[in-house]
Amino acid sequence: MRRFKNIFEYAFLFGLNGLMLWYFRGYLNLLIAVAMIVFLVLDVTSVLVLKRYLSISIEVPGEQMPKNTTFVVRVNVRNQSVIPLINGVIRLQIGNVFMGETAGQDIEIPLKPLAVTGLGLPLCSACVGDVEIRTEKIVLTDFLGMFCTEREASASNHVFIIPRGETEQEFSLNAFEKGMNEVEETQMRGSDFSDVSQIREYIPGDAIKNIHWKLSAKKDVWMVKERLQMSSQKLLVVLKLEKSSEEAADRTIETLYSFGEFLLTNHVPFTLCWWSDKFREIRQETAESSADWLDVMLHVFSTRAGNEMAEQHFRSLHPGQGYVLACEEGMLVKV
Repeated sequence: MRRFKNIFEYAFLFGLNGLMLWYFRGYLNLLIAVAMIVFLVLDVTSVLVLKRYLSISIEVPGEQMPKNTTFVVRVNVRNQSVIPLINGVIRLQIGNVFMGETAGQDIEIPLKPLAVTGLGLPLCSACVGDVEIRTEKIVLTDFLGMFCTEREASASNHVFIIPRGETEQEFSLNAFEKGMNEVEETQMRGSDFSDVSQIREYIPGDAIKNIHWKLSAKKDVWMVKERLQMSSQKLLVVLKLEKSSEEAADRTIETLYSFGEFLLTNHVPFTLCWWSDKFREIRQETAESSADWLDVMLHVFSTRAGNEMAEQHFRSLHPGQGYVLACEEGMLVKV
């Protein structure tokens, strides 16, 4: 609307000057008319020429940031010509692509000749994931505000928003160490998270949960199942992520991340399995240290982890295998 207003005003002034030229027959009005035509041609031509000499880049403060942390993304436009332009509008797409939430945003930026003009854009994400900043196009408006043109501007960058590892849920290693009771152990041999290495007599201080009740009854003496250390195995964790609720998905990831830190603190390596919406397949990676665990989480975000019957796919690939399910309800032992 404003552009049409500028065109109308310019045409009105040009017509008024033409009327004065016809009435007064003055050279001044003739010069004004010629100047207005020449200026208009140069004005439109400069926009068409300038758009060929523009380039855009996006800078981020780092590859990853904790959630609920404000960071500044810098959008830079390089003008390699000597033509100045009053107004340039960059059309961005910003959002957490891991959660499937993106939105458009326009930012105005002046384009200085033979210079790089930057504009800082503060962002903050309350949810974990992959925040992507991508330019779609830049719209250029001439000095008079009557003509505009646009060109595609391909530039993008992203920041992984990582969990803080803060959760109110507490974990008991014994619950995951045990994995299943004796009956299930007999039915699904080898599915326990810590296999029995040998059976021996009870020693004061042994955990009650390790007593072999059947054998103790037969021998009339306490017998204890001595288990392998969990650190010698790989605990399997399956991520079932429902993205219908952004808050629930964020809570699931936070709980999973805290659980992983808890296991690694207790020297328990584990393998995380998830369904990748990006590659349409089950992915799995093993974490043996905190650095490994952070890399795994970044891969979860970059491969667009989703639900897509993740648990069913895992069961088909690992029939009869026990695992821990990470879902909205928390961390559940499954057999």
